[in-house]
Amino acid sequence: MRPIWTVLRDASVLRLCVASFCATIDASVLRLCVTSFCATILVFGCSHAPPADFAPDPGLVAQIREIRIVTSYARACPGSVIATSYEAVLASGERVSFARSYDKKHPPRLHVVFLDRESPDAVSQEDGDWVTERDPLATVSTGFRLTATLRANSNVTSTVVVPPYYGCMPHTFTFSGEPGGAGETGGNGPDVTIRLAGVRSPFYDKLYVAGFQVGMAPPFYILGDPTSVAPADWLIVESRGGRGGAGLAGGNGTDGSAGAAGCPPQPGAPGGNGGNGGPGGSGGRGGRITVVVPVDQPLLAGLVDGRSRGGAGGAGGAGGTGGRGGKGGKGQTDQSNRRCSDAADGPQGRAGGAGPTGSDGAPAPRSIVVTAPTRDIFGVQVPPGLGALLERAQRRP
Repeated sequence: MRPIWTVLRDASVLRLCVASFCATIDASVLRLCVTSFCATILVFGCSHAPPADFAPDPGLVAQIREIRIVTSYARACPGSVIATSYEAVLASGERVSFARSYDKKHPPRLHVVFLDRESPDAVSQEDGDWVTERDPLATVSTGFRLTATLRANSNVTSTVVVPPYYGCMPHTFTFSGEPGGAGETGGNGPDVTIRLAGVRSPFYDKLYVAGFQVGMAPPFYILGDPTSVAPADWLIVESRGGRGGAGLAGGNGTDGSAGAAGCPPQPGAPGGNGGNGGPGGSGGRGGRITVVVPVDQPLLAGLVDGRSRGGAGGAGGAGGTGGRGGKGGKGQTDQSNRRCSDAADGPQGRAGGAGPTGSDGAPAPRSIVVTAPTRDIFGVQVPPGLGALLERAQRRP
């Protein structure tokens, strides 16, 4: 079971921003996304890409001594957009910006298409911005390395490292069991294990790493800066039972038969009563939550607020409608040439009652806290980025 924030890295700028916003409550990420997205709209909505034969002036290229990469933010969130501009530093000291847009009536002296942009940690966009790697462990020790090289002279190249920022990462998670089928009990909430340790990285003297194991799904990881996260209940984790299935609807009553014609005619038969709706299924049981922390850092368990809740009971099935009463028989003329009145229609059948709502599921017992040596917290097979952090923690005096 995967959290909502795990979206494809190569999505469009708009989808990336929406995903980042939905996955976090940090307002700075929303501002970052809105800024990046609006800038993209302005660039592509008001300009066209340069023609294929557009090239820089060789005389200008000969004067370029350096490329400056200027990012809009000092740190970047994993999976975010880094708005970036570029400048050429000439031999005279003059700085010439690489344009992001193109106007054929007034072609720019330099344009971002003149740059080869490469990074092992981000994907370059057409306008010069970067979409960073979403996996926080992939860049925890390296940061986001961005390189720009002048195509006309590969000796003119520059690399910057943007440190990672983790205040944008989600810290509230809800996992649920499968909803029940018609009238069936909802699935139990998945068992969740949170493995938590304090480490350090080249960019942070102190850093929290939390690994999540949800049921049989592959683990995922969340990082946090201790200087900016809440001292308690940093991670709010809930495992909720699935909702019970709605009850089956009651059957509809049959229509009454028509009365026979005659003098006197026969009344219509009453409609059949509708059946009662079936009971809703019970909600599933909440999942168990286990927190594993280092034996020498037991207070880290307070950073997790584990909640187990049973699923809501399913709604009772709707009652069936009552059958229509039979049509009364037609009156006929008797031997004295007197016509009898038509008979009354049969009464409508009674509607069935709604079924009872299913009972809510039971919560699991309270969260369990387990301690272990730091080297064993995350098990034997850990991602390389996490392994490097644990080795660094073991070497710390």
